[in-house]
Amino acid sequence: MADRPNILLITSDQHRWDSLGCAGHPCVRTPHLDQLAYEGVLFANAYSDCPVCIPARTTIITGVKSSTYGCPYYGDDFRIRRDRSQFLGSLMTLAGYQTALVGKRHWHTSNDFRAGFETLIPIERCERQQLLHVGRDGFVCGTAANELHPTLSPLPPELYSTDWIVDRCIQIVREREKGRPLFLWCSMVDPHPPLAIHEPFYSMYDNSPIPAPAIGNWEDADHCPVQQFGHRTAYNSKPMGWDELRKARGVYYGMITNIDHQLGRLFGYLMTQGIWDDLWIIYTTDHGEHLGDHYDIAKSSFYNSAARLPFIVRPPRSLQSEKGGWVSDALVELADLLPTFCKLTGADVPDDVEGVDLSPLIAGQTPGVRNHLFGAIDGQYMVHDGAQKYLYFTADGREQLFDHNGDPNDLNDIAASDEKTVTALRETLVDRLRSINSPGLIDGALRNDRQTCKDPQGGRRWNPLGWSMMGRTLE
Repeated sequence: MADRPNILLITSDQHRWDSLGCAGHPCVRTPHLDQLAYEGVLFANAYSDCPVCIPARTTIITGVKSSTYGCPYYGDDFRIRRDRSQFLGSLMTLAGYQTALVGKRHWHTSNDFRAGFETLIPIERCERQQLLHVGRDGFVCGTAANELHPTLSPLPPELYSTDWIVDRCIQIVREREKGRPLFLWCSMVDPHPPLAIHEPFYSMYDNSPIPAPAIGNWEDADHCPVQQFGHRTAYNSKPMGWDELRKARGVYYGMITNIDHQLGRLFGYLMTQGIWDDLWIIYTTDHGEHLGDHYDIAKSSFYNSAARLPFIVRPPRSLQSEKGGWVSDALVELADLLPTFCKLTGADVPDDVEGVDLSPLIAGQTPGVRNHLFGAIDGQYMVHDGAQKYLYFTADGREQLFDHNGDPNDLNDIAASDEKTVTALRETLVDRLRSINSPGLIDGALRNDRQTCKDPQGGRRWNPLGWSMMGRTLE
């Protein structure tokens, strides 16, 4: 086992692809994550195939797209059918690894499911301690799980989720079994709302050049797809003024910088233990955050603010390029993580895995691993060929096309002016949906429910802000 590499998987929750120093953001500071990129590979075209928490996180532990296993939406009660030996933790454990997961799970599985990890320290333990500290019922701050309104956290740093998770990861490294390689998953909750954090991160970006939200030429009710119009109406029925949105964006960046600082603590400890140079480190997230872009908040769309991911792979020192880190334009997705880990550890890859081993990309042996990347969520579909991104919406049959390289913020819908590309990508989408027997097809054609923006929910009403989760009984 001595030649098996140690592996550290780090995931955040709702981290936009552009909110990294190494991605060129004008103000957010992420020096430790940037260092990973400078020593490894920053994948600039990484996407979530279903940009909402539960399905995206389930894809990480299965290597299978949510549209293939049957639930490309936020389905609390859905339970994936899969042999328990075929999940990520089980595969790593069977390969001889000491396996541990600290933090958030949130999968299409039962609440007590461990995904095969020998050690599980769930975020619910931290939440119990937080409630005991504040000494009152309900939640610790006055905004819900999907509200963007910023507020100062009443928690001391040691009970803040990011700090708490890193403390426990350091403990696992300290107490690890020296004769076995370690697979450690550090699963953060931030920067998912509520946007509540302690100082100095709460006010860190008050005087910084906060970017304004991206608003496209298709946002009015006559051109906006019904599903996107309905989402932004439900989640953002009272749009923020610029002062509040600017503060919300700054607090969001502060939460990311706190993640980075806490990871600096973990990285420093790994260095003192003599395993830093021989360690694989992967950093990514489950989906992004609109953060006011397209008049919207939260996620659940294939616009880049919601679906595009930060994705960094830092190999051991002996495998790093002499020229330093580099940026890959290859299309990659969360399903690629499991087969890549199997390759690194010598584990068998389950037969139904759709993801692709990224090792050849990381080694610079190939420029890409796929020609098209597919996504599905709530009747919205994406086909991405690396140059153009095609979107289809079943509610009203709307099609959109964006120049990925020239228009990274999805401002200009060029579907009407590029019929050739739209036709080709539409046919590619139909082939994909036919192969998985998707309900997005009716009699072989793309479904069109012919809804309008006058009733974008089709009569359906729900509470999207997350208060229903706040009073749940903690495990």
